[in-house]
Amino acid sequence: MVRHEHAPLVLAQRCSAVPAPAPLFTALLNYRHSPGLDAAAAETEHRWDGVEILAGEERTNYPLVLSVDDLGTGFRLTVQAQPPIEPERLCGYMHTVLAHLVAALEQAPETAVRALEVISDGERQILTDWNATPADYPQDRCIHELFEAQVRNTPDAVAVVFEDRQLT
Repeated sequence: MVRHEHAPLVLAQRCSAVPAPAPLFTALLNYRHSPGLDAAAAETEHRWDGVEILAGEERTNYPLVLSVDDLGTGFRLTVQAQPPIEPERLCGYMHTVLAHLVAALEQAPETAVRALEVISDGERQILTDWNATPADYPQDRCIHELFEAQVRNTPDAVAVVFEDRQLT
């Protein structure tokens, strides 16, 4: 005999080790299997003849929601996110990783998930181009030693500026 029960979220929060007011969940992944979505949409549209939909909106209390709609012939990704998270960027990451997952399953099924690319080629190029700032420095010294040497060489140079204040 299998037993289960539905418990209110407030009870789950109380039983967890997460102290209030911190949320128990901050993200939601919603996978929706909807292969007949187009047929269902046509059926619904027929039932609503003469009614005009002015607007529609999904809302959530989670800071981040990723919905994956499995249409049977493809996927649709929808992200709801609170700033500073950019929904378009997260969809881009998911699209990239899903494309690499499909390729790995077809060509190299032994590939570890952690080895899949998440960043698109365009973003990777920006990352490498902007970080192409090589500089020679003594490899045998720690960063704090290099900092101390610079201070000894130019003790009156401005080190920090904040609003109208400077610190040498």
